Amino acid sequence: MSITFITPPLVEGPKIAFFIPLPEFLEKLPLGVAMGDGRVGLPVTMTVVGTWFCMFVLFLLFKFGTKNMKLVPESKGQILLESLYNFLDGIITQMIGKWKNKYFSFISCLFLFIFTGNILTFFPIPWLTKETTDMVLAPAFRAPTADLNTTVGLALLTTVIFIGTNIARTGVLGYLKGFTEPVPVLLPLNIIGELAKPVNMSFRLFGNMFAGMVILGLLYKAVPAVIPAPLHLYFDLFSGAVQSFVFTMLALVHIQGALGDSEPNELLNK
Repeated sequence: MSITFITPPLVEGPKIAFFIPLPEFLEKLPLGVAMGDGRVGLPVTMTVVGTWFCMFVLFLLFKFGTKNMKLVPESKGQILLESLYNFLDGIITQMIGKWKNKYFSFISCLFLFIFTGNILTFFPIPWLTKETTDMVLAPAFRAPTADLNTTVGLALLTTVIFIGTNIARTGVLGYLKGFTEPVPVLLPLNIIGELAKPVNMSFRLFGNMFAGMVILGLLYKAVPAVIPAPLHLYFDLFSGAVQSFVFTMLALVHIQGALGDSEPNELLNK
């Protein structure tokens, strides 16, 4: 058995990994796709599989990293998790201060998932090909954040959070009235600005991750694989870390704007 390295494709869409067969009464669903055997199934793309893999990795990290925790950390897993906690605690406290405890879980999960998804293609995984018995070394998953569906979903989730926070603080009428401030003539611009927030967040993350994939694909087509391989350090690892931080900071900025000058007790008592 030989081991070879497969270069990433130039542009790869979210391929269908497998189908989940649907019962007959659900076959007319808009998402149903013919599987080729006369039946209809729900397609599961590589983006979804990559998302599941990220969730599995994070589950294992926290499952085994929190075992036998001590006041003075001794294991590498506890040291890693405490360092990660201190990093997230610092940026969240700096942005929203006393509101940290309310939003820490959401922001930390957002950052960890995006970071894990961004660097997913940095680690080649050995797997067997269907055509031969050769072992190949290549990214087995597609980065979920290189799919616009994922980034739009994350942006919409964040939008629900900061709009819900704004409504909880000012009420529905207060939120709508905010579009007319400081002067009513700015109503159209304020509406466009609110709609632009999730668009900006989703396209920024998707554009950077997808562009990096395309650039690496072009380089692999133009030169031997050994030359562009080190560039994965930048396009996958460094850029992935930066983009996950940028997305998280944008989410914090929008939540901070929705909170205004309110205090935790003041909002929670409403």
